[in-house]
Amino acid sequence: MLGTFRLLLAVLVALSHVGVTVSGLNPGVVAVVCFYLISGYVMTGLLRTHYASVARVPAFYLDRALRLFPQYLAIAALTLAWFVITGRHTAFLQHAPEWGDLVNNLIVVPLNYFMFNGSDRFTLVPPAWSLGAEIQFYLLIPFLLLWRLRMASFAIGLVVFGMAAWGELNTDTFGYRLLPGVLVFFLLGSALYDVRGQKRAAWLVLGGIAATALGWWLLAVAGQLPVTYNRETLLGVAIGLPALYLLGRLPQHWLDDRLGDLSYGVFLNHFLIQWLGIGQPTEAGALFVYLLISLLAAALTQRLVEQPVLQLRRKLRMVRRPVPA
Repeated sequence: MLGTFRLLLAVLVALSHVGVTVSGLNPGVVAVVCFYLISGYVMTGLLRTHYASVARVPAFYLDRALRLFPQYLAIAALTLAWFVITGRHTAFLQHAPEWGDLVNNLIVVPLNYFMFNGSDRFTLVPPAWSLGAEIQFYLLIPFLLLWRLRMASFAIGLVVFGMAAWGELNTDTFGYRLLPGVLVFFLLGSALYDVRGQKRAAWLVLGGIAATALGWWLLAVAGQLPVTYNRETLLGVAIGLPALYLLGRLPQHWLDDRLGDLSYGVFLNHFLIQWLGIGQPTEAGALFVYLLISLLAAALTQRLVEQPVLQLRRKLRMVRRPVPA
């Protein structure tokens, strides 16, 4: 029962992008870390249930493409049309697009490397940098599970994340954005799925919270805690792991499903809502209107764009079993 939680996280991302902070912390970063945890949890369940062999991996990739790209491409196309018609420039649309810019936005993964390739100077859907990290995780996770490489990968990711948090690597880049560091969050969610319903699940969550608290203390002593997003990423784990543990034990509910259906659209469309005229609202009434328009737009794109491909995704998950002789 994660739909309502996912919608809340998408709303926090949308609020963070109009400058809303909580006690000086960026709630969008906390939300993105929670999204990473959820992705690891859900993708592991999806693979274990429907795509549990090497032969089924291409179908898993198609399933994920049909989930991510329809709404993303719709919002990207609408944003490109708005940019061409109005000619207005923004911090993320600084110039007329070249072919390379269009390719980056089409395949998404290069957007995750904006700090190296400058793709953030023309990004139609600014939060899509994190979709680039998600896609790379999708490409990797089937083989980490099938070849039992999850623990080794987690250890490598933990080293990278620790070096970033400690300042040996760029903290923002390797501790929050690129897969080598954030893989620890995905894999924590993945491990939690595999021990769900067992006593080990509670121990994993308690261990994760304890490790987060220890990391917080060590970074505070070293003077590294205030470095960009260190506090937010640790909070994301401390909030996301117990939320996954508790919500994953609840039965599915239709209202939760419907609310969850809106989360992806809100995540994708809120910059376009700002650019269409809302701007960056600061007062409570304007923030309410901003979020309401984003929710309504998300409901529209979910209905018109995502729902038509749902049947195909369901068919992909129907594994044909051999008939006994």
